[in-house]
Amino acid sequence: MKFAACFQCRARACSGAVRRRVDRPLPPARERGVALITAVLVVAIAAVIATSMMSRQNFDTRRTANIIHRDQAIAYALGAEYWAGVELSRDAQQNNFDHLGENWAYDLPPLPIDGGYINGRLRDLQGRFNLNSVLDPIQAERFARLCQAINVDPDFIPALQDWIDDDTEVRENGAEDESYTRLAPPYRTANRFLVDSSELLLVQGVGVDDYNILAFYVSALPVSGAINVNTAAPQLIQSLTRDVTVPEAERIIGLRTANPYPDVDVFVEDEAFAGREISEEHLTVSSQYFLLTADVVLGDATLTMQSVLYRTPQGQITVVQRRFGPSREQILTQSGGTFVAGN
Repeated sequence: MKFAACFQCRARACSGAVRRRVDRPLPPARERGVALITAVLVVAIAAVIATSMMSRQNFDTRRTANIIHRDQAIAYALGAEYWAGVELSRDAQQNNFDHLGENWAYDLPPLPIDGGYINGRLRDLQGRFNLNSVLDPIQAERFARLCQAINVDPDFIPALQDWIDDDTEVRENGAEDESYTRLAPPYRTANRFLVDSSELLLVQGVGVDDYNILAFYVSALPVSGAINVNTAAPQLIQSLTRDVTVPEAERIIGLRTANPYPDVDVFVEDEAFAGREISEEHLTVSSQYFLLTADVVLGDATLTMQSVLYRTPQGQITVVQRRFGPSREQILTQSGGTFVAGN
């Protein structure tokens, strides 16, 4: 009996508990809405974080790929530099004069590589006027005539001579430190050879338009290198002495294409120079300085490398200068500029 009574009491208690739970009111709709919004916000935040992580991962992946492609492009460009050295060394063993009909003078066509292509071209820097030779009176006159032939005002030449010489005396129409220290920002004359032809832009009287033309006819060699008459542009041939006409210069170009000059004596005996005084100083038929331009496209990476190569008479090659970035020709093409191309 006691057991039955106890069981009935427990049953009543459980029944009351169930009744109380059933009778408990549900939370209002406002609270249910807040809970739903909170859940949605949590999911949205998680989605944003996941998207951000994926975007960063993709960016890091692309950046790593670009770094790898750039390193590979540099390696390919250095390979082109080695090829140029081999070609120039082989040429030195074949003859003792250089001309535009030799293998080194032909552009390397685009060669396919894994994921892109590479091409290259060699230019004879001694087929251009060496700005560092302008202190020589004969060369200064030639440079003035070259400027006139390509429609550039030569009045800046005294300032260029002051820029290169090692004194502070101002030439007539020249410029030394006092002309540059008043500029903003101020700077001083170099009083040394130009390292790169782009230094012309620092010389008083040289504008960007003038330099964009001159850049294809001038070089900045570490020595007072001679002009190679077998590779010089027609305008530079005109500048070698007075009153050489355009047709005469073009005739010389045609003659040397078929039969390159084996020495300077044969060149100065050409009828174009008959009755005209022409000096053999700073003239040559062989070259020691060359410019290699290598273009590499690999994946999304595009690389241009320019190397100045020095070749000894024995055919040994030394890299004098190496720089990365677009060439002057590429810059003018991309900006819509115009130029008259020399060698």
